[in-house]
Amino acid sequence: MIIGITGTLGAGKGTVVEFLKQKGFKHFSVRAYLIQEINKRNLPVNRDSMVMIANQLREMNSPSFIVEQLYEKAKQEQGDVIIESIRTTGEVEKIKEKRGILLAVDAEPQTRYSRIIIRQSETDNQTFEEFLADEKREMYSIDPTKQNLSACINKADFIIKNDKDFEHLKKQVEEIFEKIKEPQEIDFQKREVHQRPSWDEYFMKITSIVAERSTCLRHNVGAVIVKNKRIITTGYNGAVRNQKDCLELGCKKDELKLETGFGAEECRAVHAEQNAIAQAGIHGANIEGGTIFCTHIPCRMCAKQIINAGLKELIYYFNYEGSKDSLKLLQECGIKIKKISRPKDTIKFKD
Repeated sequence: MIIGITGTLGAGKGTVVEFLKQKGFKHFSVRAYLIQEINKRNLPVNRDSMVMIANQLREMNSPSFIVEQLYEKAKQEQGDVIIESIRTTGEVEKIKEKRGILLAVDAEPQTRYSRIIIRQSETDNQTFEEFLADEKREMYSIDPTKQNLSACINKADFIIKNDKDFEHLKKQVEEIFEKIKEPQEIDFQKREVHQRPSWDEYFMKITSIVAERSTCLRHNVGAVIVKNKRIITTGYNGAVRNQKDCLELGCKKDELKLETGFGAEECRAVHAEQNAIAQAGIHGANIEGGTIFCTHIPCRMCAKQIINAGLKELIYYFNYEGSKDSLKLLQECGIKIKKISRPKDTIKFKD
């Protein structure tokens, strides 16, 4: 079994690694690999050096180069392995390609900062303001060779919230391990384990494929409306009909320096949920009482349309910044809400 671990600085990734090592996993660290490369170049061991060297290695080789190097080492060891500190979408894709499982660890910024102050590693000597600035720099990027923690966390199979105590974290890891453990030995070259998806997983995977049609430069968002286990309509976020999209014109919100989750009225795109509901209207499809599957939690504007369209259930896997208001409104209006794990990128079939 291969487990990749991503997450924010100071969230507790190392503690999760220690739990899994007790289960027999062997540990391979991107951080340790980079420190070796930094020392070879006689550079100071700090976050700036780590980011610079990591970006150089990926640009010179491939977006998944570092993980590929660690994977080759893992193959020599055999057995179950952890590859820690996944930070780019290219590295995530490589983990998924190898049929691995991705865990993300996160916690509130102040909690995480207090942890790094206590541990005082060679890269942790910084103020809270510097800590936040470093994290912001590594959180988003459209370049697959550069750090994009937000996208990595979004693509995780399981997200661990580590805002409480040690025992609470351990319990979460134990529950996840029970879900993913496999009694048989896993061949690194070929892992043939068939799990038939549930209805929710089935429709959510289709929703994720719909999202690939998105023309947004920040997020690929998809929506699928289902009634009686039958797909009624689909939608993704893209420009208004007969207008140029962001792939051609660029992101207007980037131009205005607006953060994700804010300034929706400035965006060129029609949201995925709006498009799915509009398609039902165009084709005269009855969606009342149906379920809407969304890759992301709807914004407040889309939440209002979901309510008035008569939909009764929302199933999603990723939270937008500032989504609490949407959830509260949907709950107040009697919409059933369910959050599930992000579906795997791989598609399994027998020919």
